[in-house]
Order: sequence, then C-alpha cells, then structure tokens
Amino acid sequence: MTAESELQVKAIMADAGRVGLQKQLKKALGSLSRNPMHPGLNSHPIEAFEKVYRLKVFSSYVQNNTPQAHRILWAYGPKPKQLTILAVIPHY
Repeated sequence: MTAESELQVKAIMADAGRVGLQKQLKKALGSLSRNPMHPGLNSHPIEAFEKVYRLKVFSSYVQNNTPQAHRILWAYGPKPKQLTILAVIPHY
C-alpha cells in the first residue's frame, strides 16, 4: 500500500458510521490479494492513467449500486507477483 492509501483505509476503519463499508472493504482487499481478477471485484484497467502516467492502473469494486461507491485503485509491482494499492476512493 502507498502511504496515501493506507491513510484512506485507516480513516474508513476508524469511522464508526461506516460499518458496512468497512466489511465490504475487508472482503474486497482479501479477494484482491488472492485473485486480482476475481469476478466480484470487476477489476479493469483505467485507460486514461496508462496514457498519462505510462502505468497500467486498475480499478476494483468495493461497492456497487451505491451512491459514491468506493473503488480500489491498484497496479502490479514493483516486484513480480506483487500489487500496490494506490488509493481507496469514492467512485470518480
């Protein structure tokens, strides 16, 4: 995790009013660590990031069909078989 994404996760986990989101985030992070292409995550590359930053960044669902549904932004690396969480944010 990047320092920024770690702060975002900690803020969600510290907010007592977000119990549902906390549970969904834990489940999504677990699925992501086991299989980044798990069908429930609906992981897909974000083309705009690749064009601008020359880095393939993926978006995975934490929530769906929810206003401001949260997403996990991540990229493969820096080591083989490793991924880095870049951000945990409301849908952009």
